[in-house]
Amino acid sequence: MAKRAIERGQRYRDVRSSILSGSRAEWIVEEVFRGTDGVQYARLACASDLSLRKTLAAAVLSDGRRFVRI
Repeated sequence: MAKRAIERGQRYRDVRSSILSGSRAEWIVEEVFRGTDGVQYARLACASDLSLRKTLAAAVLSDGRRFVRI
């Protein structure tokens, strides 16, 4: 099964809980970009607190063991 491209505005939920964002936080993709290292990244904002942000490799966000698209 092919994975869908990660795009701005998509929402993902943590499969695991986190100290930073609480249990099963929902994240909104703000930007998708390629780093100077050639890796594709997604910059995310927490839906419940837009001041919380993180940047992940797109491969991590696409990993169904870590995140699920909602």
